[in-house]
Amino acid sequence: MFKRAFITLAAIVSMAVSAAAQGIVPVDDDIVMNNSIIGSEVLKPYALSIGPKVGVNYSMAGDPSTEYNEMDINMSGGIGFSAGIAANLRFGRPAGRPFGTERFGVQLEALYSMRSLSNDVETIRMNCFEIPVLFQWYFVPTFAVEVGPTFTGAFSASPKEFKYDVYNEIYHMDKVKAYDIMLSIGVNCKLKNGFTADLRYNMGNSDIAGNFQTKVSTISLGIGWLFSVIK
Repeated sequence: MFKRAFITLAAIVSMAVSAAAQGIVPVDDDIVMNNSIIGSEVLKPYALSIGPKVGVNYSMAGDPSTEYNEMDINMSGGIGFSAGIAANLRFGRPAGRPFGTERFGVQLEALYSMRSLSNDVETIRMNCFEIPVLFQWYFVPTFAVEVGPTFTGAFSASPKEFKYDVYNEIYHMDKVKAYDIMLSIGVNCKLKNGFTADLRYNMGNSDIAGNFQTKVSTISLGIGWLFSVIK
């Protein structure tokens, strides 16, 4: 189900970007001053920028539940980090110009993320991938509200066995896959020189594993530098 949803969404995003790049014709805007034309420039109705991104995250999860009750193992959050690449597609004429419509955008990222959870005895570390697909609305030229799904899953987790002697339970963490479609919402800042920063809350919707039934949510802070590909 996760793979099918991801492939479908990837195809939609790819077609949308292709249509924007090929099917939209740049618009010539004349610059008028004192009722005379002093020059002209080409303003494209979209802008594309790509670049690296790094960040930190704080993971949160409740105690896992069993078939009968919730296990009281004092689960708490932990700090991790992320790194990868981001692409931003922004639509419309520059917002600073008359009738500017540069208010909407799409941010697509491919990230490696290390997440951490702990209790009084063990610390769980999960090596994950994250693919946010976020839709943006710029309420001012440099700041946007963003919302959308984040597709995520775990490559691996350690330790291999998470033990809690009070309940004589052993969780096999090496079997964790943690596929999830998180709901992400946050704010983004993008400056003209390419610097970008964002703060997001990512709400988990799926259990880490069948034998570890708890959902992981994160708060993430990221920074990056995006280089213009299409202005």
